[in-house]
Amino acid sequence: MNSHSRLLRVAGLCLGLIGGLAGGPGVAAGQPAARPTAELKELASVEQFLGLTDAELDQMQQVLARLRAMKPAERATLRTEIEKYRQLPDAQRQQLRQGWGWMPREVQDAWREMMQSATPERRTEVQTKLQAMTPDERMTYRRELSEEYLKQKAAKK
Repeated sequence: MNSHSRLLRVAGLCLGLIGGLAGGPGVAAGQPAARPTAELKELASVEQFLGLTDAELDQMQQVLARLRAMKPAERATLRTEIEKYRQLPDAQRQQLRQGWGWMPREVQDAWREMMQSATPERRTEVQTKLQAMTPDERMTYRRELSEEYLKQKAAKK
């Protein structure tokens, strides 16, 4: 899961919790509290937190800290990116979540085939290199290796 989709997921959960903790208008003693639909949704959001691990809760704190550190212009940019993401067809959203960006299916399949046929040493070498790269560098590197693999495969035929 890339950082934007993780940020979106965690931010959604956080916003639900914050709304639920803020509370609503007070209820007089002895009167049953009516539960409006919005409050029920907030409770459902709070329930989602109960199932999270400590690591996931820590991650949420980190996301909230990043959100707090954002300037208004950065928040507006993020909102725009979120809206663009929501407008994408499901297949493209899935590609982005998997870290493939807009790479063609052929390149993705070549990558999978190449990595499955590689020796354990080669896989380790490639994975180590990928982990040291930025997301854009990883995408470029994957594409280059996949295209090279496709050329070699075509030359063998």
